[in-house]
Amino acid sequence: MAIPNRFGANDNKSMPESASHSYGRLAAWVTARVQRGRDVRDEFWEHRWEEATRLWRGFWIAKDKNTNSERSKIITPALSQAIEMTVAEMEEAIFSRKAWVDIEDDLEDQQREDAIASRDLLLEDFELADVKSAISQVLLIGAIYGTGIAKMSVQIITEYMRTAEGRTRPVKRPIITLIPIRPDEFIIDPAARNVDEALYVAHEMLKPIHGIREKQAAGLYFPGNVSAWNSNERTDPTGTGDTRNINKADEGAMILEYFGRVPRNLMPNANGDERGMVEAIVVVANETTLLKAVENPFTYKDRPVIAYQHETVPGEFWGRSVTEKGYNAQKALDAEMRARMDALALTTAPMMGADVTRLPRNPDLRVRPGKFFLTRGRPSEIIEPVGFQNPSIAAQFQQTGDLERMVQMGTGAMDSATPNNISRRNETASGMGMMQGGFIKRSKRTMYNVERHFLDRLVKKALWRYQQFDPRRYPAQDYKFTVHSTMGMMAKEVENMQLAQMLQFTPPESPAHGIILQALFENTVSDHKAVLHQAIAEMNKPPSEEEQAMQKRQQDLAMAMAEATLAKEQAEAQQLRIENEKLQAETELALAKAELARVQADLEDDKVEIQAANAVTGAEKARQARDQNEVARERNDIERRKINSNSN
Repeated sequence: MAIPNRFGANDNKSMPESASHSYGRLAAWVTARVQRGRDVRDEFWEHRWEEATRLWRGFWIAKDKNTNSERSKIITPALSQAIEMTVAEMEEAIFSRKAWVDIEDDLEDQQREDAIASRDLLLEDFELADVKSAISQVLLIGAIYGTGIAKMSVQIITEYMRTAEGRTRPVKRPIITLIPIRPDEFIIDPAARNVDEALYVAHEMLKPIHGIREKQAAGLYFPGNVSAWNSNERTDPTGTGDTRNINKADEGAMILEYFGRVPRNLMPNANGDERGMVEAIVVVANETTLLKAVENPFTYKDRPVIAYQHETVPGEFWGRSVTEKGYNAQKALDAEMRARMDALALTTAPMMGADVTRLPRNPDLRVRPGKFFLTRGRPSEIIEPVGFQNPSIAAQFQQTGDLERMVQMGTGAMDSATPNNISRRNETASGMGMMQGGFIKRSKRTMYNVERHFLDRLVKKALWRYQQFDPRRYPAQDYKFTVHSTMGMMAKEVENMQLAQMLQFTPPESPAHGIILQALFENTVSDHKAVLHQAIAEMNKPPSEEEQAMQKRQQDLAMAMAEATLAKEQAEAQQLRIENEKLQAETELALAKAELARVQADLEDDKVEIQAANAVTGAEKARQARDQNEVARERNDIERRKINSNSN
C-alpha cells in the first residue's frame, strides 16, 4: 500500500533546513554501508557472474581464451542446455497442478474454511499479478548465479465493477507483485547468511526519471531534484563489460531501495536524543538524494525480500549454481571444440613457407581458388605449404561426447541430446524414464530449498500483506497457517495413496472409515477442496434435537414399512408355495395320464402284434394243410397206379 511521506501527500515546497540536514545524513549513512557491501560482493563474485552470463547467453570476450594462440570464439550450448533443462523441470514440478500451493490452518483452529478461501483468492490474485512468470525468472536466476532473489511490492490497481443499474464504476484495491532481482543488482550485509539476520539488504537499479517525478508529485517520494545517473557504474546484462550507448538525457536515475535497520535519530522528524535502531525502508536516488524514509509499515516488520540458494553452501548467503557445477566440463568442452576449429582452419587455409629472395616484392601468399603465384624459379622450390595432421573425427566425437556427459554429471540435468553411440541409455523408453527419475532424486535438495526458503515465505508474506491492506477481501481471522507447495504436495499425494489403500480394508460401518475419509479429503490439493471440505463437515456435523426426532420418526416409519413389507413378502411366499404345490400336482397328474396313455398304446400294439402273429400262424397251418393234402393226393395217386398195374 502506498505510504505517504512525512511532509504530506502534495508538499512540493522546499523542506525545512533541519529536515534537509537529516535527509543528507541518512542518505550518507545508507550509501556508505551499501557501498562497502557492494565492494565485498564485487571483489569475489563480479567476474564469476559475468562469466556465468556469457556461458549461458553464448557471448565471448578476449578473457575467455584458454590459450594465447586460440582463435575460435565458439561457446558450446551444453551448459546453457543444462540450465534451461533444470529450470524447465523445476517449473514443471511447481506448476504442474492448477492449485500449485495449498494452505492449512494450524491444528488449534477448528475452522479450516478460511484457509481454503484464502488459498483460492491468493491463487486468483497471483494470476492477476503474473506471479508465475516472476517465479520462473527467479528460478532461472538461481540456476545461473546460485541464488534466486525477488522483491515483493504492494501496488494499487483499478478494477471496474458493474452496478445493479448496468453501469461500471472503478474500484481500487492493492495487489502484491513479485519482482525478480539479479544478483548484480542486490546487496546484502557481508556478514549475514540470510535476509532476516542481515543489518540490511538493498536493491539498486536504473529507473526512468519521469516515473520518479510522478511519485514525487503523488507524495510517495520526498520532493527534490533528481537528475540522470552520470556514473559508469551500472548493471551489465551481457557480462561483456559493454556499456549501452544512450544519451544521458534519456537515461534514468540510480535508485537504491534499502530494507534494514537505521539509527533512529537519523529518521525524518526524529528527536536528536533518540537512540537505538529502527527497521525502515529507505530510498536514495543517485547516492545523494533521499526520496523516502519510513519505518517498516508491515504488520510483522518483515522485509519484502525473499531469497533461496539453488544448492546450499553452508555458512554463505550466495549458493551454488548449475553454472558453477558444470563450469570445468564446459570450459574443457569449449577448449576441445575451439582447438578442432583452429586445426580445421590450418588444414583448409594452410600456412606457407617461401624463399623470400626468389619471390617478387610484396607477394600475396593468401590461398584461394584460382590464385596465381609469380616466382623466380620453380614454385615447388620456392613456395611450400606447412602441413598439419588432420584431427581425428572419431576421437573428436568420443571426447566431446564424454565432455557433454561430464557436464550432465556435474549439473545433474540429464538430457537426451547426447548421441546414442555415446550414451546407449537414450535409445530406450526405460532409459529415458530412469533419466527423469534420477533428475527428480538429485533435485530434491534444490526443490526443498525452493519450497522452504522461497515459496513458503512468498505465500506467507503475501497473505500477511493482503490481510493488512485488503481486510475486506482477506479477513484476518487467523495468522497461523501452514503452506504446502512443491515437495509438500508431493508428500501429501503419497500420504493420500496410503490413506486410499487403508480405506479399502476399512468397513464403511467402522468409525475409522469416517476418520480416514475426512483425512483423505482434507489432505487433497484439488481445486474443489472447499466443496469437499464443506461436504465432509456436513457429514460429520452432529444432528439437532429436531433432526434427531425426525430421524427417529423416519426410523420408526422405515421399521413399520419394513415389517409390512416383510409380512407382504411372507404372504406372497405362502401363495407362491401353494401355487407351486398345485402346479406340481397338476404336473404329476399329467405325467400319470401320459404314462397310462403310453401303456394303453403299448397294449394296442401288443394286440396288433398278436393278431398279426395269429394271422401268420393260420396261414402257416393252411399251407401245412395244403401240403398234407398234396402229399395225401400223391399217395392216393401212387396207390391207384399200383392198383391199376396189378390189375393189368
